[in-house]
Amino acid sequence: MTEFSAWLDGTAARVFALCMTLFVVLNAGAVSAVFLKRDRGLVNRWTARWLAVNLLLIGGGLGVPIAAKVVRVTVGAFSAARSLPLPNTQDLETQQEAPSPRQ
Repeated sequence: MTEFSAWLDGTAARVFALCMTLFVVLNAGAVSAVFLKRDRGLVNRWTARWLAVNLLLIGGGLGVPIAAKVVRVTVGAFSAARSLPLPNTQDLETQQEAPSPRQ
């Protein structure tokens, strides 16, 4: 469980860092292109694509770490539930048949 948990944490951190870096590079490039070209047509042509990539990077950068945390908590809960001892049915039957001390 600990190896899987460490792998999930590492993968989530790498995806977040990659998405954050690409987000900054993309937006810095877009801002510099607009200031250097001073062309309003450039903004009109590329805004839809720029917005789509930004939403994809934000969704991946936030979604993957959140999904990794949910998977980690779920696997931890199920592995903890599996480690609980199951009651022995013979013990339960003898407890039900045994007279209570009040009788």
